Amino acid sequence: MSTGSKFLEKLNAGIRRASVPNGAVLIVAFSGGPDSSALLAGLSQLRDRWSFALVGVHVNHKIRPGTSDRDQLAAQQIAGQLGVDFTAITVEVPLVAKKNNVSIESAARQLRYEALSRIASQRSAHGVVTGHTRDDQAETVLLHAGRGAGLKGIAGMRARSTLRIPDSNIEVTVLRPMLGISKLECVKFCDQSGIQPVADESNNSREYTRNRIRLDVLPQLNQAIPGSSEALARLAENAADDLAIVDWTVSRSLEQASAGPAFGAGSGHYSRPDVVSLPRTLIARVLMRAYEDYVGHSQDLERSHIVSMVDHVTGRSGTSIDLPNGVTFIVDRDSFGFRSGTEDDCPYPNPFALTELKVPGTTRLGDGFSMTAEVVDRPATLDPENPWITFASPTITQLSPRLRNRRNGDRFQPLGMEPQVKLQDYFVGAGVPERWRDRVPIVESDRGIVWVAGSRLAEWAKVRPDHKRVARLELTRPDSRTPGRSPSQQGGS
Repeated sequence: MSTGSKFLEKLNAGIRRASVPNGAVLIVAFSGGPDSSALLAGLSQLRDRWSFALVGVHVNHKIRPGTSDRDQLAAQQIAGQLGVDFTAITVEVPLVAKKNNVSIESAARQLRYEALSRIASQRSAHGVVTGHTRDDQAETVLLHAGRGAGLKGIAGMRARSTLRIPDSNIEVTVLRPMLGISKLECVKFCDQSGIQPVADESNNSREYTRNRIRLDVLPQLNQAIPGSSEALARLAENAADDLAIVDWTVSRSLEQASAGPAFGAGSGHYSRPDVVSLPRTLIARVLMRAYEDYVGHSQDLERSHIVSMVDHVTGRSGTSIDLPNGVTFIVDRDSFGFRSGTEDDCPYPNPFALTELKVPGTTRLGDGFSMTAEVVDRPATLDPENPWITFASPTITQLSPRLRNRRNGDRFQPLGMEPQVKLQDYFVGAGVPERWRDRVPIVESDRGIVWVAGSRLAEWAKVRPDHKRVARLELTRPDSRTPGRSPSQQGGS
């Protein structure tokens, strides 16, 4: 079998591994170098077999004045030689790197994928195909290992993955069908195909970390342990297989914790009891995934953050910690979750001054909240199945009912309980998060606390068997939407 036939056979197998369908529109990231030129040439030879529509996209990074435009022209000529549509996009990497105080490598990668994603969207493409090779995979594994990465880092690049670009809504499907092909095979295939790829002199610069690994570390490692590059690529495959099992277990665990209308990835809240019973290492994985689901990526999330999240979720409730990307991790009695800096998960209005409760009538509490009070005929059932509504003894209307927030020393006897308790102790037992407690509306009267809104009526204020009429209290919003999760949805009584 010829070199070209072997290359095409491996590329064809890589296309299958990447789950690329017949008839797909593919955006090929095309620098004009040996790897991307071999990729574009191979795909052009396989396009009839797969009914592909190919678009070669060259991203001019403007990193090397004088040669970037030359390379763009050479890439255009190669695409023309192969009969492939060609598009060039210019991005100002040095300017963006300086403005955002990031490395040239980081800025180039982000701008490149943003540009490729836009073209993919415009062309309704199945995905973006890159020329990453087996050697690139070995470099990636070694780079991640040197940084102390976990299983995900050691697994390296996948034949197919979804790339989410931070600080944007951009998602792009990235296809890497050449992870089983070496750079040397790419060079040989270009020679056989009559293609003269461009030489990017920046690849020989030791200014970049990845280049130093390619030029210095891997050659020394291959000399000390022959076949190390191939072995590192196999290590990535083995790690990816193990990671698939871990991911499956994490997905199942997070799905279990998401059960119920008050929880789930969309809400940013999960059931705490369903997670704390898991092994600590699995808890860490579940919390990492939950964070990623909430933010859209896990960049900047370090091991210290993960350890702290596990400590909090397995510790006492009512705690919170700040995480990267403006996110706060919150642990309540029966749930945990995330919120952004400007996001308010409290179902109560901001603290308000002592206010007379209008009966009958509606008392405004600010922030769009109000308390409605009226005396009505006794309903067939006194359980409204809505924590924001309660039915109380009509006698409360004669005891100067009023609204306020909690005070030090507050005590009351919750419905169905014998002794009086401190309101603070009740909040703890009912699972009312500490950050909510100063905002809970409390209905009181000359006889004491009547109702802790959204939570519990006082024993003395309950409806008696001889009551034909009852007081109905409801905490509402103007649009009648339920104001967030109540303490009963937190797991309180």
